[in-house]
Amino acid sequence: MNPQKSEKKQTEISIIGSGIAGITTAFHLGEKGYKVNLIDPNVNSKINNLSPNNGSQASLGVLMGNIYKRSKGRAFLLRNKSMKLWKEWLTQIKDSESAFIFEKPLIKLASSEKEYESMIALSNNEKKYGIELLDKNTLDFWNYIFETKLIGGLISHEDGRLNPIKLMKSLMKSLDQIKINKIDKNVIRISKNGNLHNKKWNIDLDNNESIDQDYIVICSAINTKKLLKPLGHEILLEPILGQVVELELKKGIPNWKEWPGVLNYQSINFIHHNPNHMIIGATIEKGAQASFMEKKEMLNLKNTAPKWMTNARVCHEWSGIRAKPINEPAPLLKQLEPGLLINTGHYRNGVLLAPACAEWVGLTINGQ
Repeated sequence: MNPQKSEKKQTEISIIGSGIAGITTAFHLGEKGYKVNLIDPNVNSKINNLSPNNGSQASLGVLMGNIYKRSKGRAFLLRNKSMKLWKEWLTQIKDSESAFIFEKPLIKLASSEKEYESMIALSNNEKKYGIELLDKNTLDFWNYIFETKLIGGLISHEDGRLNPIKLMKSLMKSLDQIKINKIDKNVIRISKNGNLHNKKWNIDLDNNESIDQDYIVICSAINTKKLLKPLGHEILLEPILGQVVELELKKGIPNWKEWPGVLNYQSINFIHHNPNHMIIGATIEKGAQASFMEKKEMLNLKNTAPKWMTNARVCHEWSGIRAKPINEPAPLLKQLEPGLLINTGHYRNGVLLAPACAEWVGLTINGQ
C-alpha cells in the first residue's frame, strides 16, 4: 500500500458547516483519501430553496468568474482556479436523478457610462477568457426587453450558473459514495487535546458525545465567531442578506432562446426559470432580516422596470444570510493554529469560489 494513502486514511478531519463551502471541502478531502466527518444539525435535512437551511441553498449559483476587472491578485487567482476546477469536478459529480448542467453564457448590461468604459477595457484585455462586447443586434434585443436605451454590455461565454439546489443534492450523494460521515448535531465547543492524546483537537456535540480529530475545518459562516472566540481567535464577520423573488409573467417574453444562463443588470441577476417564470435576486442589504423596501427597490430597477416585471405576479420569494468579513477581503482562508483552519466568509461568491477554497484546505493539510 502507498504509505501516503495509508497515512491519509488514518488522518481524521472534521468539517463544521454543510453549506457549499463545507460540502465541497468534504468532497475534495474525501476524494483525496482522508477520513472525513461533516458536522451540521441540518446535514441530513432536505435541500431546497423553499425553506433554505443556509445561505448556499438560498443562493442563485452564479459563476461570475471571468467577468472580473482585475487580472491579478488573490481574488483573481481564486476565481480563475475555481472556474478550471468546476469543469473537472462536474465530470466527477454524477447523479442522474438530479442531473444539471453549467448554464452559459453570462451577459452583463452596463447601467452607467463609467461601467461601460470598464467593460470596454475588460473586453480588450480578457478576450482569451471568452469575453466580448455585445453587438448592436443583441443590444437592440435587450433594449426591447427592458424598454430602455442601454449604453452597452458584455457577454462572457464561459461564465454562467450552476443550479445550487441540484448541485448540492448531487454533491451530497457523492459524499455518500466516498463514505463521508455525516453528523447531524450542533457543535457546542472545540478545544485542544492534552498532551496525552494523539489527536490535536476535541469536538463536543450537543448529544454529550465528544470526538477527537487531527484537523478541524470551520465552514460555518456567521457561527464561526462563536466557535472560535473561546480559543482566543477574534474573527469579524457581518451578516449580509440576499433576497430572491420568483415572478410569474402574465405575458411571455419573446425569444426565450436569446436569454442567457444569467443576465446581470444594475447588480441584479435575472434567470429564466420555466416557460413564463423569472428568478430575480441580489445580495443587497446588511443584517439578518429581509427588508420589504429593499425588495421593492430591487424589483423597481430604479424606476425603470419594464411592464413584464411590474405586471408579474410574485409566486415565491426567499432570502439567505451570507457572511462578509469585516476589514478583510473575502473569503477567509486561514490556518489559525496547527490543525485548525477556517474556510468561510465567502459573501457573494460561495458557489463560485468553493472548489479553489476546498483545494486550499487540502494543500494546507497535505503540506503539514
